[in-house]
Amino acid sequence: MKTISILSIAFCCLFTIQTNAQWLKTKTIDEGGSGPYHAIAVSEKSLSDFVIYRPENIEEAVSTEDKLPILIWANGGCMDSSIHHERLLSEIASYGYVIVAIGDLQMTIEERTHKSTEDEKLLKGLDWITKKANTKGNDYYNNVDLNKIAAGGQSCGGAQVMRIAGNPAIKTYMMFNSGMGDMTMAGASTKSLQKLNADVIYLVGGETDVATENAFLDYDRIENVPVAFGNNLEAGHGGTFNEKNGGSFAKMAKDWLDWHFKNKDKSDIFLESNLENYPGWTMKSKNFDE
Repeated sequence: MKTISILSIAFCCLFTIQTNAQWLKTKTIDEGGSGPYHAIAVSEKSLSDFVIYRPENIEEAVSTEDKLPILIWANGGCMDSSIHHERLLSEIASYGYVIVAIGDLQMTIEERTHKSTEDEKLLKGLDWITKKANTKGNDYYNNVDLNKIAAGGQSCGGAQVMRIAGNPAIKTYMMFNSGMGDMTMAGASTKSLQKLNADVIYLVGGETDVATENAFLDYDRIENVPVAFGNNLEAGHGGTFNEKNGGSFAKMAKDWLDWHFKNKDKSDIFLESNLENYPGWTMKSKNFDE
């Protein structure tokens, strides 16, 4: 029995070394989040211009949750760094999600100069996680659910989300402090709203959020899919991204994702505006089946 035990330990250590060898670097944000699974941010060798926010032990999460849903993420300013959103993204990951975010892993805000990214950059992340899910020998094989993919982005990143509207892989869209209105940005425009093929939620930050007016216009114009509109009246354009664990924007995003992908009934929040746990927020929705 002692020999078997030693061999088992050696195998586990070898597996860990092999897994970590796929990573360029890692980072822990807010002690790994408030969820049941310690989250980390990972720079993968095969996708170094993105960050993967994920449970550190994916197998543990899958054993409880089943295959994990996916969020592909675009940043404010259409930038090549998710550091301004890392608290929100890590928090969501700690509840059993895998997030593929544009931009290489930045350890500190001063580390480098931010640059903009191409309009369709999200598709690179989507293609990568799709291939990983179907290829043996990596952490994501049989551990992520390609039938549960969300696309989300903040500000200009929301325009990058709308740029890929209509992609059949996307099952819900999440617009943070973002709206097209009458603008053209990142290759998206008002016409992109007509391509939406799944539920969409807008999360904005009140009158001082420069995106709120455009988001209101989008909400009024969307007729082809269900749409919800959450408004944190005092948050401004930066939402609550700088708060520990991403603040109420992260909590609202997780509730939306749980409702869509984990069979958790959150309809009271999004359809009945039960905001007892969301002081300072308003909510409205339309086009949902009763």
